[in-house]
Amino acid sequence: MLFVLIGLWTIGLLLVVTDPRRATTRWIASIAFTGGFGGLSAVINELLSPYLTKQGWMSISLSQLMGYMERFSSIICYYGLPYTFLMFTIVYHPNYASWQWKRWLSWLLLLPALISFAFEPVGNDPIPYRFVMFWTVPYIIAGIIILIHATAKEMNSYLRKLRMLTTLAAAPTMFGALFTLYILPTLYGNNEWWRYNAWLIGFTLAVIFFSSFRYGFMGLQISIRNHQLDYTLRAITSGTSILNHAIKNDVGKIRLFGEKIKSESNQSDPVQLENDVDVILNASQHIYDMIYRIQGQTQDVILHEEPVLIAEILEHCLMALEPTLDQIEVVKEIRCEGAMWGDSAQLDEVMSNVLMNAIEAMPQGGKLLVKLTETKRSLTAEIRDTGIGMDKSQLRQAFDPFYTTKGGKKLNFGLGLSYCHTIIHKHKGTMSIHSKPGAGTAVFIIFSNRKGGGRG
Repeated sequence: MLFVLIGLWTIGLLLVVTDPRRATTRWIASIAFTGGFGGLSAVINELLSPYLTKQGWMSISLSQLMGYMERFSSIICYYGLPYTFLMFTIVYHPNYASWQWKRWLSWLLLLPALISFAFEPVGNDPIPYRFVMFWTVPYIIAGIIILIHATAKEMNSYLRKLRMLTTLAAAPTMFGALFTLYILPTLYGNNEWWRYNAWLIGFTLAVIFFSSFRYGFMGLQISIRNHQLDYTLRAITSGTSILNHAIKNDVGKIRLFGEKIKSESNQSDPVQLENDVDVILNASQHIYDMIYRIQGQTQDVILHEEPVLIAEILEHCLMALEPTLDQIEVVKEIRCEGAMWGDSAQLDEVMSNVLMNAIEAMPQGGKLLVKLTETKRSLTAEIRDTGIGMDKSQLRQAFDPFYTTKGGKKLNFGLGLSYCHTIIHKHKGTMSIHSKPGAGTAVFIIFSNRKGGGRG
């Protein structure tokens, strides 16, 4: 079991050193460390203690110390492995940011492990199996289900591939450990089944090792230099393209309303003319705001939060896109007037992108539904069109950077939905798309109901 100890703790240390700030990295490193303690327990029992005895160095006090260390390491593995695994899968889930009570979840899930210390093991058992099985089995099964669901839920095809590798590395080994560490010892009274874990852990280490070369594993990339260079280039390109995308949209608005003002210069209603000029001024201000936000921030999107009204943002976006709505029936169902905490410029860009996509999907006209609803826990914006729709292949890639279905248009960078997904995620919300060819597309953007009066 020495290679298990070395392998797991090496992976854990590499993960912590590579990206210590991410909660997912810290939790999966915790899985490696707690699993490594099981290897340490075996190393003490089968290698270290016999070696010290053979050399004549083992005293009574040292023997007692070795016994305490072995038992302590064993308990850390038995109790810590299911707990850290479940916590990792929860934090790793793409919807975790919007889940309620997450601040207390880690402490609540730790309670069964702490209560286990109140029970005495039977005979030579290392832990009180019959009680421990009641919480460790549900923890591991729930963790595996969450991992699989997180993979299926991921919209970005590249990230989905990484989630599949993570699931492949963790789920089979944890499913095996479910039997070797808990179920079989409880049912048959034999606590030596753990020896088979070496093969399972060897499989996990092999998946992590080989996937790290090709794709990276939880932020760990063996070819670090090439990975960092590639990441930097993609970050610069992505940041520049997002800025270009925003400018393209607003320049389009300026051009449309400029032509409208020019064509109606002799017969324009002064109030309408003033509204059109306001759209042009707002578009130019939005360009400035986007440049300010993205300049020097190509590696991440920084939110400048303030109280915002999503209803007002939707109304503003529809007014800005009014010249493109000639053949489109717009149905508005705004059932929410409350404020939330967010970045108004970024959310304006998101709604404009989604609305523009819906309009461009209906070149021959159609119906556009813009709906905003609110519950105690969430605020939901729904934008639905009756356009051409998307097939399953297009849906799977919809949130991928640089993917676009608008072939032949030089100014389409494929950054729209990828950018929108990033911004909504930064606001601790979710974004999903439902579509079928010929049946239109519906985009659902859901925010947790954080009021504009504070960040709570």
